Amino acid sequence: MRRPGIAETCIGIFVLALLAGIAGEVYIMQSRFDPDFYRVTLQKDSNGSGRKISLPSPDTAPVPAYLPENLIPLGPEETFDSETLSDKIDGKAELYLSSGFVKLSTRRFARKADPKNWLELFIYEMGDPTKAFSVYSSQKRKDSRPVDLGVSAYATEDAFFFANGPKYFEIICASKDMADEMTSLAKNLIETEPQYAGQQTESSLFPSESLDESSISLHMSDVFGFSMLDRVYTASYAAESAPVTAFLSKRQSAEEAADLAEAYGRFLVENGGSEAGEIPGTPGSKIYKVYDTYELVLHRGKFFAGTHEADNLESATDVASRLYRKLDVTEK
Repeated sequence: MRRPGIAETCIGIFVLALLAGIAGEVYIMQSRFDPDFYRVTLQKDSNGSGRKISLPSPDTAPVPAYLPENLIPLGPEETFDSETLSDKIDGKAELYLSSGFVKLSTRRFARKADPKNWLELFIYEMGDPTKAFSVYSSQKRKDSRPVDLGVSAYATEDAFFFANGPKYFEIICASKDMADEMTSLAKNLIETEPQYAGQQTESSLFPSESLDESSISLHMSDVFGFSMLDRVYTASYAAESAPVTAFLSKRQSAEEAADLAEAYGRFLVENGGSEAGEIPGTPGSKIYKVYDTYELVLHRGKFFAGTHEADNLESATDVASRLYRKLDVTEK
């Protein structure tokens, strides 16, 4: 057998010395072990026994005034501006940014008796009530149910949404059994915020008969695919033959409303539509047939209004006529 050379012997001695050094360092670190650093915090149950919690410890910052007694903070508040909003809500940021977004504040809270059940609060500052209502209404979920809180609000199985003044709020739950906590938190937030009476005055101009109030939405730009059309409220009517979508928008002057109605008519014709008469008893109005649907366009005072993509002309005419009369009362 060949004997190891001097170089091989030196390498072997170096490796052994290195291993010995590592073993010594591990021994020293273990001798300095601090069990408190790794100890899991225990929360006392009502019976005094300890129970492990896997979530972060409650934040040490002051508890917000709006927080219900049965919730605890799970961390500090986070804030996002226009540059960082997409870091939090990637894929949806453009909706807010195009509607006047100012700032987003978020914070998580957990059920005090069971911290594994938690929710996250989103507060979007949008600059003014109109913009806040726009983002609130434009993404309303189909499985939602309206909630009577004195402001525009609706809920789903695991979330709560409402607008109050220049702010839009979302409460998103990690579980589906926190309806009571969501409602309490929403009520507290509304009570601690300034009261904004009648913040969506234009939405109240839709005739009430057969109106689906939960359908009222505000669209801020490129409405119906027309680049000149902005700040338009829409609402659905449950007509007997087919649903009808009505719209209205208050402009700066009567001249602007009339010009917008004419420009929108040209847009419809350029995109395959044709004039099909006027709405009876509605001076200055026009009916356009666009393929298999009807577009009724009118203006009165500072308002531009009508119905959009109606399948049944009679139903659309009824809704448009009632809307015209309601705007007459408004202008007096």
